[in-house]
Amino acid sequence: MIKLNKYSIPYIIILFLIGFRRQLLPVFVFVILHEFVHYLTARKLGFSGFHIEILPFGASIKFRNLEEASYKEELIISISGPIMNFVLAVIFYAALRKYDCTELYNFFIINLSLGIFNLLPAFPLDGGRILRDILCKKFSYKKASKITVYLSIVLSIMLIMMYFIFLFCGADNPNLILISLFILFCSFKERRRIVYVIMEDIMKKKLKFIKNGVIENRTISIFYKKDLLFGLSMVDKNKYTMLTVLNENMKTMKTIYEEEIINALKEYGNITFEELIQIKKNNE
Repeated sequence: MIKLNKYSIPYIIILFLIGFRRQLLPVFVFVILHEFVHYLTARKLGFSGFHIEILPFGASIKFRNLEEASYKEELIISISGPIMNFVLAVIFYAALRKYDCTELYNFFIINLSLGIFNLLPAFPLDGGRILRDILCKKFSYKKASKITVYLSIVLSIMLIMMYFIFLFCGADNPNLILISLFILFCSFKERRRIVYVIMEDIMKKKLKFIKNGVIENRTISIFYKKDLLFGLSMVDKNKYTMLTVLNENMKTMKTIYEEEIINALKEYGNITFEELIQIKKNNE
């Protein structure tokens, strides 16, 4: 299924009006090829059920069961598209050295630009997902997402500043400001949904466990004065997390499971683990 982002049509109209007419078709073709490589890579790794969303300056492919992917699998899928663009850029460059052709030069520039642009560490680009997957090896999913979001915001602001510098120097590039604002918009949108994504992952893990009959566990120790949202940020996307709550003397007070955190957040708000343990004692 192909879904058109609501900002795509206005964006294309603007590009058409300001003179980007000849470039639109080849750019669109190579963007679709870029996403098709993501699709082939995901299918090779065993994922299915997809839809393509046409974004203002590209496209994004989403798989129904991609939430079951490991960080390594997500990394491979994300990086496959830019690699394809770089391979095509090398091919067109080699052809350009033999044949002096304007179209070959344009195809070379388009693919080189798409490859570099998609590796920028910003949402919703491949580079944003790649950076988050790499950071997830060291940090929790929530922290990795936050770092990527803030870097994405900083990058979009830098691009906006570049636009005004170029404008001051007499080089107006409306495409740059439109892309910058879209990245900024997506970054703030991603920041708002981080906690909800973690909650969704916890719910999906239950289905994954029932389907596969097994799931890897992860046990961590947490100080009882910490709040539930902090504990939620420790939850791993692909592992069932159990939090051992410790006091000042490193003595175990209670083991709290990830779904208990979700239920407590819904019922009591963002209380501390100490308060949650007390509530549980009162209810026994």
